[in-house]
Amino acid sequence: MLPRCIAITMLLVLMQPAGAEDDPQEAAAYAKCPGAAAFVRLHPKPSPPDIADPAARLTDLRIELLRMQTRDQEARSGDWSQEDIRQMMQVDAEHLPRIKQIVAEHGFPEVELVGRDGVDAAWLLVQHADADPAFQEQVLAAITPRVRSGEISRHQFILLTDRVLAGQGKPQRYGSQLLAQEGRWVPKPIEAPESEVDQRRAAMGDMPLADYICMATQMFPPPP
Repeated sequence: MLPRCIAITMLLVLMQPAGAEDDPQEAAAYAKCPGAAAFVRLHPKPSPPDIADPAARLTDLRIELLRMQTRDQEARSGDWSQEDIRQMMQVDAEHLPRIKQIVAEHGFPEVELVGRDGVDAAWLLVQHADADPAFQEQVLAAITPRVRSGEISRHQFILLTDRVLAGQGKPQRYGSQLLAQEGRWVPKPIEAPESEVDQRRAAMGDMPLADYICMATQMFPPPP
């Protein structure tokens, strides 16, 4: 049986606390999710840390990561058919050996090496490396110290933390990993007490779970 929550990360990456004025689809979603819109207004995206960013020069590794990211997202632009999901899984399987090789050679890439967008691309590829949960856990441990500096966003930390826990069959902490159930998005099991999930999310600067699910529903309607 094919997993039905495999494409949701594309949405979750877009939903970092930031404005939606440059994305009409996101703006329309916020219009239907006033709680999320209010959260974004009160919690603007923080400025990136002052780290040398070689984005102006296209290093080979940065170009490769961005191309892999583009292919990853193109594979997640389908209509939830089984064929589309198979394609997602195939792309993830093809990317896994290369992102593992990159991490083995360079550690998890830093901004100085691949630029901020290259770091984001590498993170996304790890997020979708579900076939190797031990590798995802290894990368999570490596990037955790970089959350404090802001090189890795707290939102990215939340997503990978929950991904690792869910992949291990454990309850997630923040409710970020969703699955389609009877035509709606619902979170996978959450660590007890579930009533404290919004406190955990707030401590990491993220919106309440109900608003998060509202945005997920508006931007990517779940399959029936």
